[in-house]
Order: sequence, then C-alpha cells, then structure tokens
Amino acid sequence: MTESSGRDDSTPLVYVTDAQHLATLCEGWAELDAIAVDTEFMRTNTFYAKLGLLQIGDGQCSFLLDPLEIKDWTPFERLFGSGDVEFIFHSCSEDLSVFLSHFGFVPKRIFDTQLAASFLGLGPSLSYAALVLLRLDQVIEKDVTRSDWLQRPLTEAQQRYAAIDVVHLITLRNQLRYELEEKNVSEWFDAECLSMIQTAIDYESEDSWSMLYQSLGNAWRLNTPGLILLKALCVWREKEARRRDKPKSWIVKDADLVEVATRLAVLGEPGKESDQKQALIAQGVLSRVDAGVVKRYASAFAELAASCDYTVPIDDATLSAPLSPEKRKRLKKLQAVVASTAQAHGIAPEVLARKRHLLAFMHSADTNPAQSPWPRELSLWKKDVLQAGLEGALRTN
Repeated sequence: MTESSGRDDSTPLVYVTDAQHLATLCEGWAELDAIAVDTEFMRTNTFYAKLGLLQIGDGQCSFLLDPLEIKDWTPFERLFGSGDVEFIFHSCSEDLSVFLSHFGFVPKRIFDTQLAASFLGLGPSLSYAALVLLRLDQVIEKDVTRSDWLQRPLTEAQQRYAAIDVVHLITLRNQLRYELEEKNVSEWFDAECLSMIQTAIDYESEDSWSMLYQSLGNAWRLNTPGLILLKALCVWREKEARRRDKPKSWIVKDADLVEVATRLAVLGEPGKESDQKQALIAQGVLSRVDAGVVKRYASAFAELAASCDYTVPIDDATLSAPLSPEKRKRLKKLQAVVASTAQAHGIAPEVLARKRHLLAFMHSADTNPAQSPWPRELSLWKKDVLQAGLEGALRTN
C-alpha cells in the first residue's frame, strides 16, 4: 500500500495489492450509499479486454485495486451484488463489459454520469473531463491515457491519472441526481441505467449473437439464403473469436464474411451439401476471400453452409440498405418527432431513439400495423413518451 496526492486536489491515493486489505475495504464501502468506479484496461490484440487497474472512490480517498495481484474478489462480488450500494461510472458500457469478462459479475445498481448529462440536455456523449470542467470548474489532464496498464510497477503519473478519474464522480452524481429529480426524469434515468446493465449481460449471451449480422455494412446486398448463412457465420465467428481470444477481424473480416455468405448460400442435393460446398471452395468460388482465411476455415464454412435451414424467416428490418426517397421522407418525420419530444423534455434526442431504432419501428409498423409494434431495444418508458407521436407521423401524408 502506498499513498500520494491526486493532482487536482488533496484526495489521498491508496494502492491495494492483497485480498485481505480488499475485504476490509469492502466492509467499509458496504456502509456507504454510493462509491465511484472506473477501470483501466488494454485491448490491442485480444477479444477480451485485459483489466489492468480498478479504481474506487469513496469521497475521501481514491483506491487503486491491482487485479494482477489480488486473487480473491469474493467480498467485492458480494458488495456489487447486494444492491445496497450505488456504483457511479462515467460512460459505463465498456466498464461493465470488462467486469463481466474479468470477474463474471456486474453491479445491480449504477449511476452513469454521462447518461445523466444526456438527460439534462448537456449533450449525448460528454466526456468525463468536459463534465468536470463544465460543472466543477476543474481541469483534468489526460497525459497518460494510452499508457500500458498491464506493466508493473505503474508509474506515479499513471497512478495519479487513474486516481483522478474517480475523485469527482460522487460530487457529480449528487449534483446531477438532484437535477434529474427537479426535472422529474429520475425514473426514466434509473430505468435506462438498468437497461445498460441488461445490455451488457445480453452481449455475453449467445441468444444476442443471432442479430450480429444486421450490423455488417453490405449485408443488405444479400438475398434471403445469403442472410441466413451470414447470420450463422456471424455467430460462428463470435464463438471462434472468444475461444481464441482474438479480435473478430483477426478471425474473418466483415467483408470476407459477406463474400462467403454470398458465394456459398446455394441449395444443393440433400445429404451431400457439405461435400458440394467443399468442392465449390476447392474450385475457387471464394477467390475474393483472404487465402489464409479460406485455408484455415474452409471446412467450417462448408459445414455451416450445408447445415443452415434456408426456409426460416430472416429479420432484415435494420439492415443498413440505402433508403428509397419515400422511406427517407418517413424517417425524417420520425426523427422530427424524436427531436421535438426531446426538446420538450430538455434531454438529448439520442437518449430517446437513434436511426436504427426508428427504422425498426417503421419496418414493424409496415408489416404489423395492427399490433402497435415497439422495437425491443427501446425501454418501455420511451414507448409512453414516443409511440403516439411516431404512429401519428406515419399516418400523415
């Protein structure tokens, strides 16, 4: 354990390397209503981020927990899972992902200061440094942002930088929480925080991987069999990247995945399809795909192409296809509803809905007009705020 001063104020810094010290700290933190949290990690040549440091702020001190030294995180997991303490982050999506991959758990309650700023009309993606400057008139220097957080020992500059990232979060949370309540949007904010936690959990679930194909840029060019195969290929790549702990683009690039789906999604004679696909590959049907990828994964591609059920429905609602003039016109109407609703409530439009959500809404309205459809990615509180306006916009000429 070492102590020093943060650059911005006199908050002490404590470096924690043993499990017993962590357990003692967790006992004290369990008595608080909230603590600040941040992470430092590295992700250059791996699928999973490598946690280099975990920072905790309790309003009196910044604690730097060393995940390379501490082996028993059970007390910390109990603290996170109790629901009694609120964990304050700034832009928490990557932090939650790191928690799940490294520890296997996420907190039950969070307060995201970036999200709170969006609800208060300060912008959709305000940085921590910008928010601290705007609300607390403090300057945070980001001089070691890209340093190696897996090296040991960490430099004094690294420790100071990491400590400052949790110094102001409790003060910001208290201020922003008050303003959210004054605006009468705190319930919406809390619901969105819970949604962020669930999104992080869902990302680790295989069920969510079945939608990954929709994010590929040229997926809209494929016919239905091609999309069905692309869906299977994306799930396969996700599993392979996780198994090998390599970036997905290192397994197969998006463009190559689309090309494989385009060339191999051809129905053949039942019972012989895998052999047929292998023969097609040997004949050079994948000549536009990286040769190393073809050599390594030819059999996997052939088996996937042969085993797909090409008769199942495929969801193409949010594929990024160029919009027709009519659809662009309708989308603009929906975006206008979102913008005016957001302005009326004094929140960032991005908090309510983004383009992909509106396209999904438009698609559902076209295919199931009697069911008052609502995109599954959008929280129910947004349905109460937006649905009537969106449906009205689609009814107008």
